[in-house]
Amino acid sequence: MTPSWHNLLHDFARAFYSPKSLYTDMRDGRPTPSWLCVLVYCAVYVVACLWLYFSGYEPFATPWIALRSDIYYLVEAFYLTPLILLLWIQGAATIHVLARLFKGKGRFDATLRMTGYSLWAPWYPLIIVDSIHATPEWLYYGVLTLCVVLLLVGTTISTRIEQSIGWVGAVTSSLLAILGVGVMLLVFIR
Repeated sequence: MTPSWHNLLHDFARAFYSPKSLYTDMRDGRPTPSWLCVLVYCAVYVVACLWLYFSGYEPFATPWIALRSDIYYLVEAFYLTPLILLLWIQGAATIHVLARLFKGKGRFDATLRMTGYSLWAPWYPLIIVDSIHATPEWLYYGVLTLCVVLLLVGTTISTRIEQSIGWVGAVTSSLLAILGVGVMLLVFIR
């Protein structure tokens, strides 16, 4: 049975208000299109990059990639989706491998499905704040902090549930995966 859009929206919301039950259901085989959570995230950022390019904006911080500033957002619009999909796989693989050090017994495919929500859903509130150009810095950094906390909590819960490991192993695996993904995002996205 193919999961419906209703399931996606319901499960997306559960990633915020009831992550333990969401990830337990996913571990137990409940189908949910978490890949759409990642794909919609990519689509929103591609549209934002194109809007920034056509509006004449240049990167707010000096890019680490040697591209002309005036075409940076146009080029980013093309590489963003493959980058995010690869980072999603990298994050899930990092969790899967590191959890083995803590006697994890989970499946990579289940970890990948769960991290579709746990690694990407927490960034959606920041999309809203990013789209408001007059956002005060204190609000921006407050939402950013909230996103990071949600990211770590959700990913730790999903790791603990799927890998059947303790909190120390789940936090360690999740934190290292998040740091790896974060460094790559910092390099490629401005």
